[in-house]
Amino acid sequence: MKAVFFDFDGTLTYKGTNIWKKIWQRCGYSIDAKSYYAKLFRSFMSSKISHQDWCNLTCEEFKKAKFDYKTLVELAQDIKLINGLEQTLKTLKNEGYNLYIISGNISAVIDVVLGDKRKYFDEIKANNLQFDKKGRLQSIQGTNYDFEGKAKFILEFKEATNSSAKDLFFVGNGTNDEWAHLSGCNTICINPEGVDAGNNTKWHKCIENVDNLEEVLKIILPR
Repeated sequence: MKAVFFDFDGTLTYKGTNIWKKIWQRCGYSIDAKSYYAKLFRSFMSSKISHQDWCNLTCEEFKKAKFDYKTLVELAQDIKLINGLEQTLKTLKNEGYNLYIISGNISAVIDVVLGDKRKYFDEIKANNLQFDKKGRLQSIQGTNYDFEGKAKFILEFKEATNSSAKDLFFVGNGTNDEWAHLSGCNTICINPEGVDAGNNTKWHKCIENVDNLEEVLKIILPR
């Protein structure tokens, strides 16, 4: 089976402030190097806390600030999809590719931003925010498929479908995408942000300054 796995932020969208940073700021918190936000990130990256611990501690702060679903949607509406997205997805579907999003973003945000283009994706893996009937945040369920989990998802797909690695592609741009190569799939870096895009082990191909997603078709569907 053929498949393309996409990151979301900065890959299917134009670069902007990370959604988690936006929420922390909207809640009135600092996100500088000395902030609690930064402390939690460092604690996770150094394996002092688990991903779900990170989500739980983040949720506590968001609840203190009375963060709600309405505000989440408002923030999501500022995120812009990259040019050529729909044509790229249509082309890949017509060529028989299954399409997936593996993201550290938030499921509800991705759904809002994609709108009717959600129909092109077979599955989306991201973090889930749960809200009560009044729209107040209740909990955050962390995804198992961010960072090294991106490779895990691709490997699970590969094994479940008996797919060949040469038929699987991952498209990303950030540091949390650099684990995808461990799955053995073809990795494509576009609009690199904070990554060593020249590392041929982690990234098999790199296209800088992409303004139209159709550029990846030159790699996935060489003529």
